Amino acid sequence: MGLLYEISVVAANNLNLSNSIILRDINGIIYVVGAISIFCSVLYYYIHKDEYFYIFSLNYISIYVEFLMTNHLSFIENINFFAGVNLNFASIGFGSIIRTILMYLMVYDKNKINRYLYKHTLLGILFIIIITIGGVKLDLFIFKEHIQIVRGESIHIIKNLINLLTYLLLVEMCRKYFRKKNFNYFVTFISIDIMFLSRILLNADLYKNLDRMYILNRVVLSLGFLGIILTLFFEIIIQFKENEELNSEVVIQKNAVDKLKAEEEMRTQFFANISHELKTPLNIIMCTTKLLKACSSDKDEFLKYYNKYENTITQNSSRMLRLIDNIIDITKFDVGCFKMNFKNCEIVSLIEDITLSIAQYEKTNGRNIIFDTNCEVIEICCDADSIERVILNLLSNAVKFTKENGNILVKLEKQTDYIIITVKDDGIGIPKEFRKSVFERFVQVDKSFRRNVEGSGIGLSLVKSIVDLHDGEIYLKDSDEIGAEFVIKLPNILLEDEESQNSSYQIEDRSAEIKNKILKEFSDI
Repeated sequence: MGLLYEISVVAANNLNLSNSIILRDINGIIYVVGAISIFCSVLYYYIHKDEYFYIFSLNYISIYVEFLMTNHLSFIENINFFAGVNLNFASIGFGSIIRTILMYLMVYDKNKINRYLYKHTLLGILFIIIITIGGVKLDLFIFKEHIQIVRGESIHIIKNLINLLTYLLLVEMCRKYFRKKNFNYFVTFISIDIMFLSRILLNADLYKNLDRMYILNRVVLSLGFLGIILTLFFEIIIQFKENEELNSEVVIQKNAVDKLKAEEEMRTQFFANISHELKTPLNIIMCTTKLLKACSSDKDEFLKYYNKYENTITQNSSRMLRLIDNIIDITKFDVGCFKMNFKNCEIVSLIEDITLSIAQYEKTNGRNIIFDTNCEVIEICCDADSIERVILNLLSNAVKFTKENGNILVKLEKQTDYIIITVKDDGIGIPKEFRKSVFERFVQVDKSFRRNVEGSGIGLSLVKSIVDLHDGEIYLKDSDEIGAEFVIKLPNILLEDEESQNSSYQIEDRSAEIKNKILKEFSDI
């Protein structure tokens, strides 16, 4: 404050302020800026709902009303009242006393007056306007009648004491709110400080002429009003950014809630499907068991029905076992305890054996299953059983959704860094809206219990988890062609340690094992 005081006095005495374009109508500028600042301060109070900003608003209103009254009365009475009121023979200035009382109430806010004003905002504004107008008229009366309440030196002392008290109150307010690290609070207090500076600069002994004192007072006063406008401008920017962040957070939360709802719906649908998938084969097995039990007294009749329904029992048992295994394995993936047995494996023979075995399977119903490769021998590091499971799942899906005499192609291609495995069919395909989510858990294109093919909605999710553990990639090729084309990319790498080389996966005669796996995987067809 002291530095600003010195700069202001030097500027007033050395700069030709009266010739500045901006200052030619300084009163008009203050009229406009002051009115806007009053609106801003009231708006600021309503934004924060803070009683301190309400008291600040009363201060601004008092200063602005005093400014309007002094200019209006000076024009009517044709006197330089504003300058004269601050000379030694003038009065103390009741407006500054009123604002000092307001500042005291603002700093020491735990009082009944503050609470009353805060509860009756409009009444408080009306009260401060009336008191300020009364104070200005009292000053004018004392000035015109040359009434000397106290001796001139005593007036100086009283004014300085009021200024000192006001200054201490402002420092306390700045200290109190600056600790909140709120920029807008601080700028608002600075604006009040500047207005206080405009009051203490009104000392005729500091200037070469009174016009410079008058102009400086008006300039500093307009800067004080401008401060609150800038404060609201910064507040709008801050509020805008906070609203943007809040809106972004709301969008994120909404997306999270929508995702949770979608997952919950899929989970509910999944459990309904699982119940159906388990109940259907279980009912078949139970009905068959009851039939056999009813025929148990007649050996020939029992053997007749047993031979007739043996495959039914086996198929539905395999179907239940497959579903339970998938649920167990996907739970293992969730908790991170699914174990992979990585070995160097000749993958061409592995996939070819699976594909040709399925081609010979009776449930393919004449579908043309073809295997093709650009390399006869390819050895990579993988878990052979898991890769078999992946190919079996993709082929079982292809068989399910491809009509009789349709075509299914399994193609293996060697590249420098990857082995590309493609499973393509010309069946009904997958709708575009499901292509991005087809590997998500519980997702099914047809969720009804009367769908043409059975399924739990976890097969492709399990397939993706297995491929991910191989550091590979699987995706559904986006194409307008009929059917579906799944592409698997596996790293073209080998285990190099001696233990792995000695335990390489050997492709032997595994026809019986492969047959059992096919029976299990195709049990729901």
